Amino acid sequence: MMAGVIAVSPGVRWSAAGWLFDWTVGFLADRVADPEVAAGLREIVSENLGWLSLDDFGPEAERKLRILLQHELVSTANEQLPDQLPNRSEVLDLLGDLVARA
Repeated sequence: MMAGVIAVSPGVRWSAAGWLFDWTVGFLADRVADPEVAAGLREIVSENLGWLSLDDFGPEAERKLRILLQHELVSTANEQLPDQLPNRSEVLDLLGDLVARA
């Protein structure tokens, strides 16, 4: 399975297994208020693009995406990801790494 990459800022990238990348982008799509940004994020997942740059949708959207990552990502993952997920704690740590980079 392919990995996905989120470009957090120039030169700062976060990489994860394809399923986790898709889950993370879907998390953002479900929570961002701007319907165009949400549609663009869903397209990244549906087209299997495997790449998101936080600045793809302009500075205001980038700011809102960063806020979502920083304030909701890990707690939502902890609630939604199954307890029996293999390497669950490592997955949560990897998401925490994204939050730290954002």
